[in-house]
Amino acid sequence: MQTDALVCGGISEWRRIAATAASYGVTVCPHWFHDLHAHLVAATPNARYVEFFPDDQVLNFRRLADKQLRVEHGTLVLPSSPGLGFAFDERALSRYGLKAGNSAWKVLK
Repeated sequence: MQTDALVCGGISEWRRIAATAASYGVTVCPHWFHDLHAHLVAATPNARYVEFFPDDQVLNFRRLADKQLRVEHGTLVLPSSPGLGFAFDERALSRYGLKAGNSAWKVLK
């Protein structure tokens, strides 16, 4: 099963889904956001793989994070810092974020 914590309702809901999958003998291999899912896979007995994107062409969220997961010998190395192991890069937020008064939505007439 390839569920995504950012789509299904967050970390708690992802863990509920993984636990239900485990009760049926189903392995979970989360989709997309490896910066979050690597931690969940490491903490979930029936989780096996993390979908990893080495650049920001598919997972452009990586441009906003101040640190990236490291890969050593084909294995993602979890950070030892608290939380998810990254913070937002303020310069990137300024560059890519909406400016005051601008809206991401456009009204078509």
